[in-house]
Amino acid sequence: MLEVDKTPPEPLIEKIASACKIEPSRLTLILTPTRSRAGTAQVIARVVEVAMHKAHELHFPLENIVDAAGSAPMAPPATDFVQAMGRTNDAILFAGQVQVYVRGDDEAAQKLATDLPSSASRDYGRPFAEVFKAYQYDFFKIDPMLFSPASVVVSNLDTGKTFRAGKLDPALLEASFGS
Repeated sequence: MLEVDKTPPEPLIEKIASACKIEPSRLTLILTPTRSRAGTAQVIARVVEVAMHKAHELHFPLENIVDAAGSAPMAPPATDFVQAMGRTNDAILFAGQVQVYVRGDDEAAQKLATDLPSSASRDYGRPFAEVFKAYQYDFFKIDPMLFSPASVVVSNLDTGKTFRAGKLDPALLEASFGS
């Protein structure tokens, strides 16, 4: 399954088939453009994945994460790739919610909760498509700490304490979804 809007070039298809140890003629590729419902769903379904990636970037020991669950709203249809990418990211950034279960000390759990939400990023505060445009569509200029859920609950299984940070931002979500 590929998040693309056109079939990849033949050398890439051959590389994928080779990695799967099959003939290219036996390979089935499912294309899910970001602006499609399937593409939108698979991006938004990454709400826990982006939280885990940011936890790693924050140097929280991943072996101390026992479990996590999350949700985010389905973004409305978009007419082009940039709008679709903006809306799917904004579903996570402004309305994504993640519950993380950890082991270890409360100080580390509380720091994770405080630093994990998207609002902790210097680029927070505008719809993603606007941020992307401001950086001349260079994804790598965007603060990587932006890519995370809006609201986080971190529960320490060792101590029973729970820490909450971030919040849902319906105004920013409406600015994205309403455009």
